[in-house]
Amino acid sequence: MRIMRFFRSRGPGLAALLLLLQSCTEDGLKDALVIDGETLRPPQLLGVAAVSGRVVEARFSKAAWLDTASVHPGASITAVEDGSPVIRLTLAEEFVPGERYVLDSLVKDERGNTCGFLHEFYGYNGRIPGLVINEIILAASTKVYTQVEIAVLSGGNMGGVTFFEGTKSFVDKKFVFPAFEVEAGDFILLHFNTVGDPGEINETRDRTAATGKGASPDAFDFWAPGTGNLSPDNDSLSLYTNPEGAALDGFLYSSRVYEEGMKYNGFGTAAMLGKAAELVGDGAWTASGSAPFPEDAFNPKGASSQRSICRSSTSGDTDTKDDWHIVPAGESTPGRPNSDASYVP
Repeated sequence: MRIMRFFRSRGPGLAALLLLLQSCTEDGLKDALVIDGETLRPPQLLGVAAVSGRVVEARFSKAAWLDTASVHPGASITAVEDGSPVIRLTLAEEFVPGERYVLDSLVKDERGNTCGFLHEFYGYNGRIPGLVINEIILAASTKVYTQVEIAVLSGGNMGGVTFFEGTKSFVDKKFVFPAFEVEAGDFILLHFNTVGDPGEINETRDRTAATGKGASPDAFDFWAPGTGNLSPDNDSLSLYTNPEGAALDGFLYSSRVYEEGMKYNGFGTAAMLGKAAELVGDGAWTASGSAPFPEDAFNPKGASSQRSICRSSTSGDTDTKDDWHIVPAGESTPGRPNSDASYVP
């Protein structure tokens, strides 16, 4: 997530005005009048990520050179590699896995066009566990807590792992997990539409500490305050290694039906189609054709606070709707292994 961008202008007059309008700067009025706009454009920041225990990379639209840089909270920069679309900074200290950092930097291209920015990233975590979205409680009522259960397939550290309602480019809700150890067989429950009860405690060690509504004594409970409920009928859920990282798993659901000529492939909005397409493009869901349609998604009709959507134990994680079913009332098992019983309308 880009926190803030700021820009300075070194050149006076028209060049400064032109470049202010496109959020950039350029040295010299004369050159600005004889070269095209793309040449005037400064390096555009594409993303920042920690790629090892002490190295952070900033990716740009073209070759860039570093003018100034600092990493907060305090981290000393010991080496810089620049002059390409990727600038690499080596730090003196190891990152804390999953901790939030901010890169404050000013870069320039070969003509001196400059771009300054602040951008957050998360400490490198080389021990991301195997994770899948495993059970989902959806409800149209605002009086119900919706939940997402995550099953841990292999041990590791959750620091920086990010859950989205949506995807990393189409964010409705976001939750970044703190650093804590998990083992294969563990479950994590993420609760939405919370009310700020004192019992809504994020558990990183003691799985019995949380006493808020819907808390499980068997799972690690986490609470997403101020988020409201998950969409009951048309959305995507996803897990990424960090807010700008690789996809770990996803779930696409929709009760819509495509009819010939419908805009946005029948998903209703451009944003919803964008979520579906990104989920497929990131390898977290599979479409039957070259583009996703509602028929590729799981239909949540019949799901409720009493009838959760569950991953089947025999699914094999095909990243399709065939992995999932709705359980009958009373068969929901948040924080425990799923039931394979299937709801029949």
